[in-house]
Amino acid sequence: MPPILLHIYGPFAIHSFGVMIALGVIIMLHLLHRDKKLNKLVSQDQLTTIFQIGFIAGIVGGRAWFLMTSWSTLDHWTDAFMVWSGGLSILGAIIGCISALTIYCATNAIHQLCVLDRIALYTPLLQSISRFGCFFAGCCFGQETNLPWAIVYTNADSLAPLCVHLHPTQIYSSILLAVSFIMLLCFDTLYRHQKPGQILALYIMLTSLERFLIDFLRGDREFFADPTLFGILSIQQALALCMFAGALVMMIFISIYKKTDESI
Repeated sequence: MPPILLHIYGPFAIHSFGVMIALGVIIMLHLLHRDKKLNKLVSQDQLTTIFQIGFIAGIVGGRAWFLMTSWSTLDHWTDAFMVWSGGLSILGAIIGCISALTIYCATNAIHQLCVLDRIALYTPLLQSISRFGCFFAGCCFGQETNLPWAIVYTNADSLAPLCVHLHPTQIYSSILLAVSFIMLLCFDTLYRHQKPGQILALYIMLTSLERFLIDFLRGDREFFADPTLFGILSIQQALALCMFAGALVMMIFISIYKKTDESI
């Protein structure tokens, strides 16, 4: 699938990156509407509002963190607004989404952790599907490799280096995120005495770990100006480590001190 599926007019076009995100959003929204536990917590109208807020906050947070760490890769300042061409940090999106939804739930007397648990359950599936958009667009590309499954980009609209054998890191990420989704489903299904916040914490841990590991093979890594800071780790890996540590502490605290929510 080419990066640009259809030119409409001038800078406006249908991008494969956006199409895959839209597909993931539709599937996730369908699953959320069918989630029985979530339906006990919020109305359908509230769920629609929650999804809209989370989606917008995720885009804003993901783009903001991307720009903070990759501003030097832009050709012109107007490129900062071209979200459809790629350039979203999943870690920034998670932070933005959780922050916005926590505020919304708190102001509307909705149990934040329980709602965030249900959303976190399906988010890896959305991410897994969206990674194919990255794959088609050429963003988040991998380092050079001689492996037989290496990918070579030849389309001039691609964001990846052309005519070079690269690790398909987007596919690696998609596979790991799909595995994360299955693990969360198993946890939700088999562990009936779960406590509010445990799925959210586990999701953050799994996503942070995926980002940390895959980044070693990425060809678009951004490092700190001070090479002694975090050593060989990139900025994204440093953030992933912090998020993993925070989620681990959250999981331990919830497992010890929180009570099981029998209402769901």
